[in-house]
Amino acid sequence: MNSISTAIQTAAGTLQSISESTSGERARRASVVALVLRCAEGMVVGACDAEFAIRRTEREVASLPRGAERSLLKRILRQAQMAGESGGEQRLADALLLYGCELEKSRRLEEAGAVLALVRGLLPGSAEVALHSARVARLSSDRESALALYRTACELDSSDGSIARLARIGEAVVSPEGERLLSGVIRSAVVAGDGEAAAVALEERALLRRGRGDREGAARDLCFSAWRFTDPVDRARVAHRLADLFIAADDPRAAREALLLALSVGDETQQEHARGRLHTVSRDLGDQVGQRRWRSFKRTALVSLSARTRTTAAESAAPRIAAWREQIEG
Repeated sequence: MNSISTAIQTAAGTLQSISESTSGERARRASVVALVLRCAEGMVVGACDAEFAIRRTEREVASLPRGAERSLLKRILRQAQMAGESGGEQRLADALLLYGCELEKSRRLEEAGAVLALVRGLLPGSAEVALHSARVARLSSDRESALALYRTACELDSSDGSIARLARIGEAVVSPEGERLLSGVIRSAVVAGDGEAAAVALEERALLRRGRGDREGAARDLCFSAWRFTDPVDRARVAHRLADLFIAADDPRAAREALLLALSVGDETQQEHARGRLHTVSRDLGDQVGQRRWRSFKRTALVSLSARTRTTAAESAAPRIAAWREQIEG
């Protein structure tokens, strides 16, 4: 229990430092998380007035806005109370991992890094935890830590599992030879029948290819990526990226076909964003029917940084993208 106590105290200290060095809502939330971790540590080692500490912490958690964060913090407190039971430490670590992923999702990366470091201390042999930690380090522009953690994830997954393949994708992204390394990962994933890893690697390679001006190669990778993904939300995300690429290439007709896929398979937010973009594309094409069809008075939650285009590609890729869309939609 001493090692667990030390790991929790370290994470709580980091969250408290974040609270003191920031301001506003972020500072308040970090302070609440630090309090939750200190309360959890006290319950784990049995060194606190449980009744007083729990009630105070529960009041602070209840003061947070309703949502995923509040629910996950309540779950952490519940699991900390049962940490002494059989499998209790594992359940506490699982709850902390879910919370760390939620912090990453909301781009509170410093907080996510602290919580995931705590989980690594609780589950040092978990390849999944190492992979999540590596991603947070990469998003935080900490290249050296990201590389080390990606390699750790590979080693923990015996270098041939699905997590190892995802880790090699991350390692490739932060490598100067990213495109070549990603090509190798794609081949190995296809051979292993790991469509998810192949799709992720294709999407990442598309970003690298677009970055160096290879729009045709990027479009091809995005099309194959969407085809290999099975999650509709992943497919819609890729479709929006494909639309970005075609808009930048002055091919709004092809962009329209990609957006129609996002509208067909995406979640509510992705669909609303697709409707707004379809209205813009219709306006740029002078398509009065399309403008009336896609007119929306609801502000979209997602914002594309691609510039609007008012020209048309000499040879539109729209027919090929339409055929691709129909194949995915089945």
